[in-house]
Amino acid sequence: MITMVTKQQKKDAVSKIKADLKKYPVVAIASNASLPSRQYNLIKKKTRAHAKFDVARHTLLIRALEDGRPEAKQLTSYLSNGGLILLSDLPAFKLFQLFKQNKSKAQAKPGSIAPNDIVIPAGETNLAPGPVLTELKMAKIEARIKGPKVVIARDALVAKKGEPISEPVAKILSKLGIEPFEIGLDIKAVWDSGTLYPGGLLDIDVEAFKQKLVQAHQQAVNVGVFAGIHNSITTPLMIQKAAREANALNRLVAGKQVVAVEKTAEANQAVEPAAESSS
Repeated sequence: MITMVTKQQKKDAVSKIKADLKKYPVVAIASNASLPSRQYNLIKKKTRAHAKFDVARHTLLIRALEDGRPEAKQLTSYLSNGGLILLSDLPAFKLFQLFKQNKSKAQAKPGSIAPNDIVIPAGETNLAPGPVLTELKMAKIEARIKGPKVVIARDALVAKKGEPISEPVAKILSKLGIEPFEIGLDIKAVWDSGTLYPGGLLDIDVEAFKQKLVQAHQQAVNVGVFAGIHNSITTPLMIQKAAREANALNRLVAGKQVVAVEKTAEANQAVEPAAESSS
């Protein structure tokens, strides 16, 4: 049954969204396409402290954006199936990470596009011998029986990134409990402080990025120390380095002095008997 929306209801919806747009500094376009209602409501509940959802027909969302935040109207080009407006007080990268962290694993379906290379690792499985061996063969997975279990002989690449997943592969992945997909709210783009960030630009590996920053800092400090560039970090290290080198030099000089003394003593011992014999 199709629910008719009156002209006044459309006007009220646009007015409400425009009012919301004025309350929040950051505006995003997201999509809940193919997201089950249970997961969608759970995500809304988990993120409600930092995110406000505005859902309406695309024509109404576009009108609200163009009238309420004309500087961010570029966002309208990212509206697609399941599109909605997301409003927040979080900066773009933190907002993206918030929804990335609230994604959940999902099984593969026949025909779905592999998000990454999908590899079934070699080793023992929880599958019992039987018809499953034929199913594994159909999925081009080399397997054998070992005792009461089925063992994958070697790592098997069953789907490449960007390629559709076949029905035999989807069935085996399900039986093995492998869930290669993540479902959640998909952030298409974010408008923050006058800058438009496409979703792909915001999708970074935070831990890997932190490690790169740490490595870059260490390399910069090393360059500063060896180049003699003084600051609050390099100067103490340069003093420590100079102290170590001075101590090493002192030990070297002391060692040479000891050797010289020992050689002098040996020479004196060799001269004394010669003097006694001459007398």
